[in-house]
Amino acid sequence: MTGQSKFNTRRWARCALPLLMVATLPAFAHNNNAYVANYNDNTVSVVDTIRNTVSATIPVGTSPSGVAVSPDGSTVYVANFGNDTVSVINAASNAVSATVPVGGAPAAVTVSPNGAYVYVVNSNSNTVSVIAASNDTVAATVSVGEQPFSLAVSPNGANVYVGNLGSENVSVINVSNNTVSATVALGDDPYSLAVSPDGAHVYATAFNAGNVSVISTRSNTVTSTIGAGSGANALALQFFGALMYVANYNANTVSVITPFDGKAVETVTVGVGPDALAVSCGNVYVANSGSNTVSVINPFGGSLATVNVGNDPVAVATQPVNW
Repeated sequence: MTGQSKFNTRRWARCALPLLMVATLPAFAHNNNAYVANYNDNTVSVVDTIRNTVSATIPVGTSPSGVAVSPDGSTVYVANFGNDTVSVINAASNAVSATVPVGGAPAAVTVSPNGAYVYVVNSNSNTVSVIAASNDTVAATVSVGEQPFSLAVSPNGANVYVGNLGSENVSVINVSNNTVSATVALGDDPYSLAVSPDGAHVYATAFNAGNVSVISTRSNTVTSTIGAGSGANALALQFFGALMYVANYNANTVSVITPFDGKAVETVTVGVGPDALAVSCGNVYVANSGSNTVSVINPFGGSLATVNVGNDPVAVATQPVNW
């Protein structure tokens, strides 16, 4: 299945400690959760990442396709592709505290590093909604490229990068005035984005090409590509950007890559149709839309657990670690 056909048929696609440590977990450690958006169930599964079990299931809007957690871990934001809203979840109570109308077919969501703003890509409207977290209202709307599907914010919060499937490019939004300051041509579908911890590079997966484009944020140009797997999909970085994980939708695998040299150091078999991934406490959480599971793998590729979640999990985000 190609990236475009997959996207059209559904939505134009979207802290675990090692298990041996559970018995000796320090008394001062807080539980950290992973939040999984189940597209066909209209729910979010809350995964306890200490025990790797589902601790709660939260009803949200129609066809949730994106999820993000505030930097302090207190709030979870869910982009509901089917009814053009964002559900705001209180992480302490596991209840929806607000529903924010946004643009058409919101596909992904992210939060600024200071937690002040929430950014949502609206695939049918070709826009990004900027939500003020203080009052859960849309403060600005930014026009971007065609069929925006993914986004990522720079570590300093100065720029938001938006992957546009229809126009095969990346829009760079200057958050100081909420305008597009640059457009980076890719030549393939930018399915998922991540920014390096130093802000020097943006990584964009190409579903059809099975690789990752490396964009220099200084020049806003593609400087190289990194090979991944068939149906290169979601990606994430950890260990200060020393490791990259790429979910390969068609191959049912995750590639573990060292981005500084573009080499794959491990390929891990996961569930069917890995559609999203996130990292926490060193482990990687992979949402498998075809098998209704989350695969938990360790940083260097070993499998730790499989967690059953809802129907068609297409997005996952983790709480920051709190001690």
